[in-house]
Amino acid sequence: MTVKVRAPGRVNIIGEHTDYNDGFVLPFAIDRYVEVEVGPSKKFVLTSKLYNQTVEVEKNQRRGTWTDYVMGVVWALEQAGYRVEPFEMQIDSTLPTGSGLSSSAALEVASAVAIVKMMNHKIEPKDLVQVCVKAEREFVGVRCGVMDQFTAVFAKKDHAILLDTMTMDYEYVPLNLNNYEFVLIDSNVKHELASSEYNKRRTECEAILKALNKRSFREITEKDLAALGLTLRKRARHVLSENERVLKTVNALKEGRLLLAGCFLYESHASLRDLYEVSCDEVDFIVGFLKGRAGVLGARIVGGGFGGSVLALLRKGYTEFSFEELDMEYRKFFNRSIKVLRVNSSDGVLFSHLISSEFESAT
Repeated sequence: MTVKVRAPGRVNIIGEHTDYNDGFVLPFAIDRYVEVEVGPSKKFVLTSKLYNQTVEVEKNQRRGTWTDYVMGVVWALEQAGYRVEPFEMQIDSTLPTGSGLSSSAALEVASAVAIVKMMNHKIEPKDLVQVCVKAEREFVGVRCGVMDQFTAVFAKKDHAILLDTMTMDYEYVPLNLNNYEFVLIDSNVKHELASSEYNKRRTECEAILKALNKRSFREITEKDLAALGLTLRKRARHVLSENERVLKTVNALKEGRLLLAGCFLYESHASLRDLYEVSCDEVDFIVGFLKGRAGVLGARIVGGGFGGSVLALLRKGYTEFSFEELDMEYRKFFNRSIKVLRVNSSDGVLFSHLISSEFESAT
C-alpha cells in the first residue's frame, strides 16, 4: 500500500527557547508543507526532490544528513514497539529549509504518520509527537523541545496554539488579525554555529537548574537570579520574561489589541538578542529596519537563531514591492537578498489525516 502524507511547517508568534524549559509557546502551522509518499520495498530507499538525491540507507544508520530525520523516526517507532519494514519514500517540500520554519519536524511527522499508515498501525497523537521528538533528540542529536512536532500534529487552521510544555495542556487561540497579517522575511542566512550553540543554550539552562537546585524553570523567580553568574543570569532572565510575554500576547490577541501584541514581539527580539544571544547582524538589521515604520506593529527573530527568518506583524496590502528598500539596503550591507514569504495558517496532521482509532471513531 502506498501512502501520501503532508505535514506543515510552523511559525511561533512568541515563546522562543521556552519549550525545552517547561515554558509557554504560541505557534501556528503555515500553509507550507513537507509531503512524503511511502510504499513497501525490499530496502530503505529515500528520495528527496529538494536535494535531488536518492539514497539507500541501512536501519539505525546515522549519516549526518537529511536522511537521519526519516531513519530517526524508524528507530524511534521501533523503540516504542512498532514494527517497521523496509520502504521506499519520496519526499517533496514547499517549506524552505534553514529558515526557522521547522522543516525538520514537518519531515519527521509526515514520515511517522505515513509509516504508521503503511504498516496498518494505530498511534495516538501525543504518542506521535513523542516519537518524533525522540527521533530528533536521540538519533539526529538536536536537543529540541516539543513545540515544533506538537504544532505539526495538533495545529488548527485560523488558530494559534497556547501550549504549556510542562503539563502539555493546550488551548486554541483564534487569529483574529483584522486588517493585519503575519509575514515572514527570510534572511537567507544560516550560520554554521546554529546547532552547536542551540545545544549549548540547553546545557546552560540545565546548569541554571542545577545551580539553583530547582527541577523546573517554573519554580524560579527573579530573586533567585542573583545567585547566578552573568551569562546564566541573562539566559534565565530571558526564559522568565519570555513566558510572561507569551501570556500577555495571548490576552492581547483575544482582546484585539494588536499594537500591544506587536510591542511584545519587539521585546521578545531584544531579549533573544541581548539576553539569550541567539540573533545575528543580518536578522537584527531586518528587525531594526522595520521598527517604527508605518503599518508595522512588531517583528522578531523566529526559530533556533543565528539566521533564519523574521516574523513581522504588519498591515495587509504590503506587497513584495514594499520591501524593495529593505532588500536594497540589505544587499548593500550583507551582499545577499531577503525573501518575503506570505503564509496562511494551516491544519496540522491531526486535522488532515486520520492517525488514531480515537479520532477515526470521532470523525
